[in-house]
Amino acid sequence: MNDAPSAAGAAYRGFLFADVRGFTSFAERHGNAAAAEMVARFLELARAAIAQHEGAEIKTEGDNIHAVFPSASSAVMCGLEIVDAAAELNAREVDRPLELGVGVHAGEAVETAEGYIGTAVNVAARLCAVARPGEVLVSDTVKNMTQASIPVGFIARGRRRLKGISNAVETFAVTRDTTARTAVVLPRLGAALAGLGVLAVAIVVTVVVGATILPGVPGAIPSAGPQLTAQPIAIGRLDLGTYATREFLPRFTFGITNTGWSASGDSAGLVGLVREGSPSGSLDVARVDEVIENACNRAGEPGTTGPAPTDVIAALKALPQFTVTEVTPVEIDGRLSRQADVTIAESALAACSGIAGAEVGVFGIGGQTWGGAGGERFRVLAMTVGDDPVTILISLDWAQAHSVQQLEDMIEYAQAVVDRMHFTIRVPDPTPVGS
Repeated sequence: MNDAPSAAGAAYRGFLFADVRGFTSFAERHGNAAAAEMVARFLELARAAIAQHEGAEIKTEGDNIHAVFPSASSAVMCGLEIVDAAAELNAREVDRPLELGVGVHAGEAVETAEGYIGTAVNVAARLCAVARPGEVLVSDTVKNMTQASIPVGFIARGRRRLKGISNAVETFAVTRDTTARTAVVLPRLGAALAGLGVLAVAIVVTVVVGATILPGVPGAIPSAGPQLTAQPIAIGRLDLGTYATREFLPRFTFGITNTGWSASGDSAGLVGLVREGSPSGSLDVARVDEVIENACNRAGEPGTTGPAPTDVIAALKALPQFTVTEVTPVEIDGRLSRQADVTIAESALAACSGIAGAEVGVFGIGGQTWGGAGGERFRVLAMTVGDDPVTILISLDWAQAHSVQQLEDMIEYAQAVVDRMHFTIRVPDPTPVGS
């Protein structure tokens, strides 16, 4: 007799994941007892919110909780209740901030003795992983289902290529401000030039004269000698042109010379660029906080190589779940850098158990986990700008099978962006007089 759940057992529900950010660093500063107390406070407020909104707790693991709801609306309102309760707690206990991230998605899933199984569960877990501290991050599916029925606003966070999910997901941060609108999208370069009349023609002619073709990159746009003034990054599609980071340290500019790129984030520790189409993948510029030693763990959990490794490639080489190629010297923005390709072992998660759709944790970046699936291959570029270590990561969307040639194509697309990166060395604040 086959006891496997059938498709008839699937039902449409809302799924919520929430977890604590910066848990390991807090434990290091305040000790294990304080960390355990923090988790207890988190679970207490999360469980109260889940019960208030007719949810059911599915599983807790360490500093995260997973719950199911009869509707997407109740899951969203519960998420807001959780982050609001944490904010109120932080206002009273400023020395022990509780920073949480929440992800919500809705869809069909099959209930089993171990919990719910389905893509909807996996997407909710991935959204939680990339949510900012204090943020409830939802999919466009949830936004479309709930925006007319609950008093909330939605702020666009761009299309995200979530690990293990075949299609990019349009994401939104939920707020109680019902007047909130989506982020402003950068104007198309063509539209901006059209308003300049004859001057636009002169600029285009100059670009074409100074152009060089990117060899071997299908659909590549010629790169210009003279460049337009850099625009600040906005989450969403990136048109052709030069862009400047606003939050990442050290600051840098980069050029987009072929279509298909979007920005998924710009924070002090991570700038994410996503390429859609074929091949689809990601280019991430990061300040790595930790290399995750235990394949079953996420950022901030015990079992890492320690904070801020000085050599991320060497740290990966020392771990059995990664195979690292020979290191090659390369030049990025005139700086001698190092390059290697890394493959995650197919069996990396064989000894792990837990949340459905788990991935292999590789790096901790800004309290979030950068990871991948077993068998995934990605490229690491390591450089130093002044005193700042910077890691550049190029990866494919490995939810679908890709050939070696597609990986090489993705690397070539990404390298065209890397070649147009220019970093600014951070100048230390002057020492106060008399100190």
